[in-house]
Amino acid sequence: MYEDDSVEKLSKKIGDVAFAIQSLSKNQLDINELYTEVMKIEGFDEITLGDAFDHLVQHEMLAKAFMAKNANLRKIWVQNFVNLHCYKPDC
Repeated sequence: MYEDDSVEKLSKKIGDVAFAIQSLSKNQLDINELYTEVMKIEGFDEITLGDAFDHLVQHEMLAKAFMAKNANLRKIWVQNFVNLHCYKPDC
């Protein structure tokens, strides 16, 4: 009886670990997909989009939020990034 309880507890723990690993893998950021989505935004040069991509990679939560947005909101995000980081000749 005691051995069955131990096996059952161990089995549950292994199941919990497997579930945690599966959850983590589903929540990971796909860098290639992020790059593709950032670079297809119109109205910005490649260097600016590259800088925006680098910023998003360094801030994973922002990147996940960016990926959840539609194309219009992504473009607004990049414009706000440009404004915040002062991409003007006189800055």
